[in-house]
Amino acid sequence: MSEIGYLAYRPEVDGLRAIAVLAVVLCHANYGFRGGYVGVDVFFVISGFLISSLLLNDLERGVFKFSNFWERRARRIIPALVLVTLVTVVIGWFLLLPVDYTNLGSAAASLAVFSANIYFWRDSGYFSVAAQEKPLLHTWSLAVEEQFYLFAPILLWWWYRYGKRQRTTALYTVAAMFILSFGASVYGADHYRYATFYLLPARVWEFLLGGVLVFASSPCSWLNHRLVREISAVLGLALIFGSALSFTEKTTFPGFAALPPCLGAAMFILANRRKNGAAPTVAGAVLSFRPLTFVGLISYSLYLWHWPLLAFSKYLSLDPSMWLDRRFLILSCSFLLAVLSWKFVELPFRERRLAKSKKSMFICAVAGLSAILICGLTCIGTNGFPKRFSPQAQHFASAKLEKSYFKNGELSIDDLRAEKLIFVGAPTEKRPVMLVWGDSHAMAILPAVNALLQERHQAGCAVTHSETAPVLGWYVKKLGLGEGAVDFNDSVFSYIKRKQIPDVLLACHWDGYLVFGSRSTDAFNAALLETVRKLVAVGSRPWILLDVPNHSFDVPGALSRPFYSREFIASLCERKAATNELQDPDSEFLKELRSAGAQIIDPKPRFLDSTGQHYLIESGGSALYRDSHHLTAHGAELMILPLLRDSLGRDKILK
Repeated sequence: MSEIGYLAYRPEVDGLRAIAVLAVVLCHANYGFRGGYVGVDVFFVISGFLISSLLLNDLERGVFKFSNFWERRARRIIPALVLVTLVTVVIGWFLLLPVDYTNLGSAAASLAVFSANIYFWRDSGYFSVAAQEKPLLHTWSLAVEEQFYLFAPILLWWWYRYGKRQRTTALYTVAAMFILSFGASVYGADHYRYATFYLLPARVWEFLLGGVLVFASSPCSWLNHRLVREISAVLGLALIFGSALSFTEKTTFPGFAALPPCLGAAMFILANRRKNGAAPTVAGAVLSFRPLTFVGLISYSLYLWHWPLLAFSKYLSLDPSMWLDRRFLILSCSFLLAVLSWKFVELPFRERRLAKSKKSMFICAVAGLSAILICGLTCIGTNGFPKRFSPQAQHFASAKLEKSYFKNGELSIDDLRAEKLIFVGAPTEKRPVMLVWGDSHAMAILPAVNALLQERHQAGCAVTHSETAPVLGWYVKKLGLGEGAVDFNDSVFSYIKRKQIPDVLLACHWDGYLVFGSRSTDAFNAALLETVRKLVAVGSRPWILLDVPNHSFDVPGALSRPFYSREFIASLCERKAATNELQDPDSEFLKELRSAGAQIIDPKPRFLDSTGQHYLIESGGSALYRDSHHLTAHGAELMILPLLRDSLGRDKILK
């Protein structure tokens, strides 16, 4: 805030920043506020308001220069960002496995060219377990801001020069862009959730909402009444807190869900405007309390520091309780580092005690970003410096590189219609004798199916798509193909019927669809039972492969790190009760499936060690998993192939 200089300082806006950053930090640290990620959206509204104010002020005073604007943004953003990023890269040298250090390098390189949001859009989802261990994931929001800073001054300059300087013209233009962006956000949240979450076109409306507050310089007269302003300020904060407390990782976001916190921020800012010498509201006075405004002042550094520390802690914690016990210490360190970097890095650059001239500031910015880019490219080019680890550790870690075995496993309906399936087994012109149907867990067992069919000199095929259960009439809106899973699975069934495939192997992360979905177990079971009956009705034998043991930690990572004893790792692999009745070998539902004609294959007993108390995660010096729940090719052939041989013997597969 203080970098505005000639604009009146509004302490309550710094207080609002404090609310936003605390919501984000508490959310990431699992201290309640599961929807605290909306704090980022509040930041976007604040940024839109402040940047529009700065630009309009410069334009109206006749002192606007693109170089001046971008210099101020560079002083505000780059010094602390360079510091935190380089420190993160150094820490990663000591802690991250080669593949993860390579990924950190990719993130750093993208950050250096203002495209971190694009990188993370293509890389993973914000709420996935793996994403929580990426030390630079939080920089996606900075990239969105940086991209906004690139086009916002150009747009306003064009309006001021060619738009006859009419505020109504600017307001209508901003409003039109707002509607288009918000519409894209609403539509995309359901259909392109990752792109909508990370990319500027679906987020720019949040900045524009802040801009509207600047151009709507003469709001309705009734907004000048003290009572209305007081109510608006309180209601605005209520919308922010309500969203932070009620939203979860399952909330469809951004879309309509982002509107309440953004409107809340806008209402609070508008209610506390300084028009005609109006005093701040009571809520504004509360947020102007010095401790809160101080948190607002260090909010940028706090946002930068807290995530890498939490991510590294989660990365090193095999048992989730390990990092939960350290949360307070981590957040305390985050606050301390935030204060130090604010005082000794942010302020000196912003107050021109360092890089006093515009030229020297741009030189520092280019040098800092270049250093990040070089570090990132070096990590990529060296494949994460694997020689930091012993040969055995490198071998365990290499399991993480098995992205998905048969990488073309993400089939679409168009692929099915063109009969571009995954073919396994021995080449033959005869019809496939088996079809594997499922999600990424089905992809993981394909090496075993491939080996079995090659032994039999038979052909098979697979139809798979991540996060999409092989169940007719069933879908989870936020997983895999979403509603498209219904048409996809109907097409699979039509293919099975048309080709008269004798054996169909259903495999997936069964309980995952109930953990992440909102529909009942009974509905899922009914849909699966009906799927089995339909397969039997068309002459196919349905085989249901129950899931392999899942773990709470990254298996290659645990095996690669010398500071975890084998005894400790084994204690985390204890045999546990089933999470739902489909995984319980004694459940009544499995009896119903058998009665309907399904054959059940349970792989869990094969994973038990000699004591029968723990599940195996490695064999012969090789990891059986590539993460916490997907088998490696080695794991599939070692653990699943014998089960398939026993269950689907030569006499059980049609020739």
